[in-house]
Amino acid sequence: MCRAKDAPAIEAIGACEQRDTYSKLLALANYCYGPGEKGAPAGWSPCDAPKVAQDSALARTTARFQRMGGVFVLPGTLNGGTKTYFIVDSGAANIQIPEEVADEMKRAGTLSDGDFLGERRFLLADGRGLQQRVFRIRSLQIGERIMENVLAAVGAPHSRALLGQSFLRRLNWWKIDNVKNAIELEFTGSF
Repeated sequence: MCRAKDAPAIEAIGACEQRDTYSKLLALANYCYGPGEKGAPAGWSPCDAPKVAQDSALARTTARFQRMGGVFVLPGTLNGGTKTYFIVDSGAANIQIPEEVADEMKRAGTLSDGDFLGERRFLLADGRGLQQRVFRIRSLQIGERIMENVLAAVGAPHSRALLGQSFLRRLNWWKIDNVKNAIELEFTGSF
């Protein structure tokens, strides 16, 4: 369901978030995801130390960012084609995409009416409320890794793209490397 191209947006997002949560729980229980033995399909099995290190290395990526006005700005690719620059914002509930980026994706045919999920009210840091359209990003590439079916909101025209918790919470971990000016991300094991 998570990767099914024809799945309704809300079901695909929910399935991917559920899969990522289960992946984290299984990893905590010392299980690893990988190919089955003797041609069996991929699945979860008890980890051995070399397998844990190998799986972690495969799931990681490092992406360089720029510092602009005291924030980290990170390049990303939406739905396989539209490039944008995100501010890493762990306080934002969702990814936010400026209205003109969403319009560009619609014109390119990478965002359809079926990806939209209606409107949602968000509470801003200053206490004000804001109504925004929410939608599914089918794929978001940061560095060399891709996350599928991520919840996002359409921001105001000329706003900044935000990389919020709808992306960050699905990772095993993430950290900022201030020496390398990079963000390191570890995706869940069942990628």
